[in-house]
Amino acid sequence: MKKKKSTKEHQNSKLERLRSVEDRVLPTPEFLKKHEVIEKPTKIAGQKILYVTDQLWIDTYFKKKVIDFNQYQTAQRLLGLYMASGRNQKLTATLSDQVVGNDLSKDYDRSEVAMMDFIKVARRMGKRSFSVVQDVVLHNYSAKEWAIKNRRNIKASAEILRLSLDDLQDAFEKI
Repeated sequence: MKKKKSTKEHQNSKLERLRSVEDRVLPTPEFLKKHEVIEKPTKIAGQKILYVTDQLWIDTYFKKKVIDFNQYQTAQRLLGLYMASGRNQKLTATLSDQVVGNDLSKDYDRSEVAMMDFIKVARRMGKRSFSVVQDVVLHNYSAKEWAIKNRRNIKASAEILRLSLDDLQDAFEKI
């Protein structure tokens, strides 16, 4: 049977919450110059929480030491490859600007090479392992959101992400 809190205990818990809000560390001016931060109101009257809107989940996982430095670097490498391939762009290209000729037909554009490497990495990783990395690193899902989307264990999602990033590192070593 649950015991009801006395009014004194209830007041003490309110004071502790207020102290924790007062003791919080606000972002530095340098951080605010680099990132876009918005304030959202909380359920507690008069209090607001700061959200960083331009930060990726992979950055958050690295800051909170969910993943190590090598895994973070590997994820950044895949993200760079993805950006270089042009897959994130939402525009239609025309073929009129392409150079036509027999002697230059074997040359590849940087985006084409990046796309070929991206496809090689995806094939070497396997379907399941790559789906985690693709959603978390490239499409900025959290590991928990990936687990819900794919009907996986939510509590094991961080460990699945770490294993998939290790697979990604192995795939990069083989290409």
